[in-house]
Amino acid sequence: MSPPIKVGTAVRNHVKRYTLNEKLKSILGILRSDGQEVIDWAYEEAERRISEEKSLKQSNLGGIAFDLISYEAAVRLVKYNHSKGRLTTKNEVRVKTGQKAEMPVLYRDAGLRHPQEARNLRHNMFHEAFHSLIMLLFPDVTTSVPSTGEGLTPDLMVHHKNPDWTISVEYKGYRALTLLGESEILKAMRYQADFGTAWLVSTTPKSSISNYHKTLDAQEVIEKGLVRLKRMYRRKAYTSEQKENRGIAKKGMSHLEKQNDLQLKCKLYSAEELLDSMRNNKPVKGVIITTGFEFVDMLKEAGLHSEADNVLRVMKLPTTSLHSDTITSVRLIE
Repeated sequence: MSPPIKVGTAVRNHVKRYTLNEKLKSILGILRSDGQEVIDWAYEEAERRISEEKSLKQSNLGGIAFDLISYEAAVRLVKYNHSKGRLTTKNEVRVKTGQKAEMPVLYRDAGLRHPQEARNLRHNMFHEAFHSLIMLLFPDVTTSVPSTGEGLTPDLMVHHKNPDWTISVEYKGYRALTLLGESEILKAMRYQADFGTAWLVSTTPKSSISNYHKTLDAQEVIEKGLVRLKRMYRRKAYTSEQKENRGIAKKGMSHLEKQNDLQLKCKLYSAEELLDSMRNNKPVKGVIITTGFEFVDMLKEAGLHSEADNVLRVMKLPTTSLHSDTITSVRLIE
């Protein structure tokens, strides 16, 4: 029988102060026989940080050590679940260890790649390409990324001064097999209502926008979208891809039905019309939708061949094959 684990006075006081007894039991259950070794290491590491960082005090010892112990438990939880073929959720990590971790970072620390990291990489490669293009075409603009929780949050805002104008930009960086659906058109229409100009730039060459005319009506988009998705959902599904498509259709129908009271209308413009209007310092008020090969051509015409290649890679490669030596994938670019 192994000796009882000694958590130390500092950690014990921290646990008592913040009523973390159940969390500590769970953490020690995950660490198992390595619990004492991890606790001893955490105390040493906490002491080292306190001695090196002026903002930390000796009274922080228990909190720092507990955080180190719980993070190690979170890493091991991810590894254990992965060995059983299970994905670890953010909520599971919070409940069992108390850690509010960024899952791609936690997976990276566990030596694994989280599915969200692949999505982030697609998005970030796309962001770098678009940002390079807009700064080349309009060197006097500034850009910003809205913070989540601030209402509608496009992927990028482009601002110009003297005269003042702003456009909102949304990227959809996924494989070319995916259709740019009605839900994304509705999102662009909501951005347009808030910001005046909404540019939806995608990596897919396929778009349901071909079903619409110069004026977009949210009710028409919803009705046509439901007809298309119901047709997809009724098809028999035998292969895993067909079953996945049925799932996508079901989710899409639910999303459109939730917005069935959306009363929005706006104009639809081409990217060429938008860029001309921006050069004239008066961006058109409406929605602009650019599909994958159109975007690639724009990048090539601007001499941004490396960026064009990156967008083509996002279009063509599955997430398991996509990588970059220069662009981060652990977090979304801000």
